[in-house]
Amino acid sequence: MIDFKHIEKYRENNRIEAKRAMGGLPYSVWETYSSFANTMGGVILLGVEEGKDKSFHALDLPDPQGLIRKFWRQLNDPRRVNVNILTKDSVRIEHVDGKRIVVIEVPRAHRTDKPVYIENDMHHGTYRRGGEGDYRCTPEEIDVMRRDAAARSQDMRLLEGCSLDALCGETVLQYRARMKELRPGHVYERCSQNEFLIQINAAGTGADGVLHPSAAGLLMFGKYEAILGEIPTYRVAFKKEGALNGNGECKENLYQFFYRAIGELHGGFSRSVTAQNAIEEALVNCLVNADYRERGGVLIEKSADMLRFSNPGAFRIDPGQARTGGVSDSRNKAISRMFLLIGEGAGIGGGIPRMFSDWRKNARPTPFFEERFEPERTTLTLPMRKQPACKDANMQKRAIPGTAAKQMIAEHLTAVIFSRAAQIAAAVGLPLSRVRRCLAQMRHDGIVISDGQGKNTLWRLRERAGL
Repeated sequence: MIDFKHIEKYRENNRIEAKRAMGGLPYSVWETYSSFANTMGGVILLGVEEGKDKSFHALDLPDPQGLIRKFWRQLNDPRRVNVNILTKDSVRIEHVDGKRIVVIEVPRAHRTDKPVYIENDMHHGTYRRGGEGDYRCTPEEIDVMRRDAAARSQDMRLLEGCSLDALCGETVLQYRARMKELRPGHVYERCSQNEFLIQINAAGTGADGVLHPSAAGLLMFGKYEAILGEIPTYRVAFKKEGALNGNGECKENLYQFFYRAIGELHGGFSRSVTAQNAIEEALVNCLVNADYRERGGVLIEKSADMLRFSNPGAFRIDPGQARTGGVSDSRNKAISRMFLLIGEGAGIGGGIPRMFSDWRKNARPTPFFEERFEPERTTLTLPMRKQPACKDANMQKRAIPGTAAKQMIAEHLTAVIFSRAAQIAAAVGLPLSRVRRCLAQMRHDGIVISDGQGKNTLWRLRERAGL
């Protein structure tokens, strides 16, 4: 992750923390361990200080091996940290200009391990990484992590203070008609209305022996006022450039909102099935991963330059895994299944890679994610601008400005995750020398990171590097 031959080029950021540690293991290492684990992961450098120009300089630790032993001993002490998420390869000694430092690579914690906290005190010992360094999490942030850690998704919870009258019967009938058209003869077709709701996890029998809607059932089929009564933070909005409906807020359940938004988003793509597929997948991904009990709500935006899908809640899996596929961990599993039953959403971890692929067809730029905290929010952008075509390859190489060249490199790295400079040059059609210059600038700007040396150096995007 770091080129230790050029450590002076790095600066502290939301993924790198330097500590002198000349007097032993600093206590602040545990706050940083918690903050990296609860945010996006990062690297702690012991035996490194910041100069006046904010650049890093190695100091040469007097006993790095003893420092490592002390670190492991405390890491495995539940009185110090509630969970150890590191492996033996996560901590090592590196030599920088003949000086010894300790490198601790902290991964992003799995949702089931969060919150990662210190001093046996969840409420005062849980940290995250922000623009000004480590900060203590609020009770609301801790509650979000605890909800996400549950094995059973929150949308499966029965709302025993709510009756089935809270559901919109017309919406349920529309859903069943769509499912019948897609899956004629399905076993659910013969179910009564109440039996059908039970089968798709939209309702269940409570402790009082009466049927009640689940959170998923209410969100998907509920009357708007009933949804707000149970989930006051619920909000779905659609904004279209030049034709905003107030603040864009829609007084609809998720099923109604989905098909109204799709009708608006498909406009301009009537001749592109792949673009329509990508848009539908992006919208489903947004709705099934939203934390509806968090502030801000779902916001879909359409302009001449982009389509943007924004929802409360951070990634539940590593963003790199999400882009490559094969792993699925939606925040609202019951809602995800409801969409699958009517042919919307890929499921089983294949939706995001397929959406990226479909959108890139016809020379469209690669989509990119942005993940924010304080509060948690994930935004997916589908850029609309097409890459320019040029018959004269040499002229094209000369004409592409620096910003566009970096955009092309970022799009390639988004698609393949890792790549060598020569492979990037061949893929984007730029001279190798120019690609190397761009990569050096992008690394300095915190957009890409490298691993390895010489021609075998592998390059990849930082997680928050959406150009």
